[in-house]
Order: sequence, then structure tokens, then C-alpha cells
Amino acid sequence: MVQPQIDQLLAWAARDVNDIVDAKKEYFGGTGGEVHEDDRCFEQRMQAFFNWYLLDRQKSGSSPVQRFLQEQGATLEARDKDVIMGLTQSRIGLYEYRGRRGFLRPPKQGQVRVRDVVTGDNFNVTERRQMHGLEVGDLFEARLVPLAGTFHFSSSFTYHPREMRRAILREVKRRKKQGQIPVRDLLWELERMQLQSERFRNVSIENIYDFDKPFLGPRARKQGEAAHG
Repeated sequence: MVQPQIDQLLAWAARDVNDIVDAKKEYFGGTGGEVHEDDRCFEQRMQAFFNWYLLDRQKSGSSPVQRFLQEQGATLEARDKDVIMGLTQSRIGLYEYRGRRGFLRPPKQGQVRVRDVVTGDNFNVTERRQMHGLEVGDLFEARLVPLAGTFHFSSSFTYHPREMRRAILREVKRRKKQGQIPVRDLLWELERMQLQSERFRNVSIENIYDFDKPFLGPRARKQGEAAHG
């Protein structure tokens, strides 16, 4: 639904190659390392990067999508402008898939329901494609884009292992008791874990999604360096 406009944004932003290079260092440095074309998650990670870069990353007080709208807004067709405006108000978060569930007001035909794990808010998202492989209760990172009175998914998804659902929810609950959760920090931490689960398949998923003793955290790195020495 919004991919053509994201592609349009990217073509416009690609003029500033140096800024994209700097942004890649920032994003991949914070989410577990750069990915390569032979990585199974390559497309997923690149979509996540471009969504973050175009819609979230601030430079001189504005994001690329905001600068694009200021520069090109007057020349856009109405439909494209509506989508671009929605992209400026997109909502990144960790969501629980609820499918078609809803006791009093279930999602309309062509919609699915998701629940923001951090805030507890529910959203009906227009999604006509079948979300293959997802079951009620599954957790995933996604971006919701408001458009024409409803929400749509952007092109960026990060899915987390079903067996780690309780551990993730328990950690979110613990952090909420300590105060407001910086959502971006939580998402990037989970992205690091998800990438490690792809690359270290001989390591148990419980050890990777360990919030108390992060796999490849400072302690693990020191031990690894000592063993190597």
C-alpha cells in the first residue's frame, strides 16, 4: 500500500550518499552489525534500515520524509501526498498479533488487529494480504502508517521467536515498572537478538533472548577475547 511512496522517497534521498553511509553505520552499529546479501534476513534488515532512515532519523531537526514534503509537496498528486503525510506520522512499535479477535468491535473485513505491547493500545490495520505463519499472540516489530481513517503496515517487519513471547512480555512489564520505556532502545535491543538468532543457530534461543546476560554482551565479549588469547 505505501511501498511506492517509500521507493519515491528513497530515490529522492539517494542524492545524499554520504548521509546514507553515515546512517548505515549508526543503524547497523545499534542493531547487531551489518547484513550481507547471503544473510537470510538481508531484505528484512534493509527494509528496516530504510524505514528508519527515511522516516525517523533526524538531521538538522527534520527527517528525510519531512524534508521531501517541504521540497516536493506542492508537486505531488493528492494520493501520493496523503501517503507521504501518513508516513510523517508513522508509529513504530512492538506489536502482538490478535488476528480477527475483538469481542465488542472486531476488525472489519480486510483488517487485522494488533496490540502495542508497551502501551497496551489496540489498532485495526487494513491488510488484505494473508499474514502467513502468524498466530494469535505472536510478537513482531512493525510500523503503522495512518491513512484515510485507518492504519496500514509499512514494508518493515521484524518477527521474534514464538517461544520467547513470555520472556519478552515479562521484560517489558519489568521495565514499565521502572518508568517510561524508550521504545527505540527496546526495539533495537530485540533486533540485535533476532539477528543473533539467525547467525548463531547452534546457540539456544533462550541464551540469545537473555535480557540479564545478553549473548555477545560486554561480559561475553571479554570472555571470548580471553579464550582467544
